[in-house]
Amino acid sequence: MKILILRFSSMGDILLATPVIDVLKEKYPNCQIDWIVKTKFKNVLENHPYIDHLYNFSSKSELSKIRDDIQNNDYDFVFDLHRNMKTNYITKKFSNVFKYNKRVLDRTLLVWFKKPYKKIIPITKMYFAALNEAGIATPEKWNLRFDILSEVENKIIDQYELKKGKYLVFVPGASYFSKMWPMERYREVLSTLLSELDEDYRFLILGYGKREEEIAAYLSEENRERCLSLVGKLSLAESAAVIKHSSLLLSNDSGLLHMAECYKTKVVGIFGSTTEELGFFPYSTDYTIVEQKNLSCRPCSHFGRKKCPQKHFRCMTEISAESVKNAVLAMLVN
Repeated sequence: MKILILRFSSMGDILLATPVIDVLKEKYPNCQIDWIVKTKFKNVLENHPYIDHLYNFSSKSELSKIRDDIQNNDYDFVFDLHRNMKTNYITKKFSNVFKYNKRVLDRTLLVWFKKPYKKIIPITKMYFAALNEAGIATPEKWNLRFDILSEVENKIIDQYELKKGKYLVFVPGASYFSKMWPMERYREVLSTLLSELDEDYRFLILGYGKREEEIAAYLSEENRERCLSLVGKLSLAESAAVIKHSSLLLSNDSGLLHMAECYKTKVVGIFGSTTEELGFFPYSTDYTIVEQKNLSCRPCSHFGRKKCPQKHFRCMTEISAESVKNAVLAMLVN
C-alpha cells in the first residue's frame, strides 16, 4: 500500500493535517506514506516516524523534478490536502486522487458578504473528509503531532531550566498585522501577571522575525529576571520543546498556537480578523479564545491582512488586557 499526501504549507496547516497520517497508519499498518511540502516547512515533518519519503521543493523546477520522480510510483491513494494549481500539476497523472473541500464559495460569502456558515468544520475534519471519500473512516477526536529528537529536547530543558518552577509562553507575533494584538496590551497583561502569579512563574517569548524581536524586547525590558525573549534564537524543534513543557501558551492566531496542541498544552488564543468559522481554533487541546464578536466586519480575511481594511482595527484594539489576563488565570486554575 502506497500513499501520497500533498500539503505544501504553512506550519499551522501542516500540523493540522498530521492526524491524517495516524488514521492511515491505523487502517494500513504496513503502508508507505510519502509527503510533498515546501522546503521552508519541511522541518514540521522531517522527524515524523510514519513518513517514508518527504519530498520538498522551493522552486518550480524542483517541483517538476518531484513530479518526474514519482510519475512511476504506483500510489494506491493520493490525498490533496492543499488543492491549488501546483497540486493539480502534481496529481494530474494519477486517477485515484481525493481532494479536500476548501469551501471556497462558503468562505467567499462569509468574508465578503458576511453570510454565516451553516456548519463550522475544523480544518482537520475538512482534511479527514478527503479520506472519507476514499472509504476510510476517521475519528471524531484527534491529536496533532510534532516529533522532537530527545537530544534536542533535553538540551533545551537543561539550557533554560524548563523543569524548574513554572512558566508561560507568549507568542505576540503572527504572519499578518491583522492577526496581531497590540504589543502594549501584551505588555499590560505581562505586567499584571508578574504581580498576580507566584514568583516562581516565568515568561518566555517565542517567535520569528525582526518585528517579533522588537516586540519581545519591548515586553521583556522591564523584568528580565522573570521574562526572557527567545525570539529568533531557537529552531522550530527547540521552540516546540519550550511549548511542550509550559503551563500555558498565550498566542495570536499563529502556527505556534497549533504547536501547543501537539502536547496538550493549554492555550489562550487572541483572534482578530479571523473567526471560528474558518476552522482554525485549537480544538484538540484545552483552550479559550478571546475575541471581539460583535463586529460586522469580521472576518475580513481567511488568512489575515497587512492592514485593517476599515482603518479602525477594532477587532483587536477593543480586546482589553483585563479580559485576556482573566482568561489566562482561569485556564491556569482549571
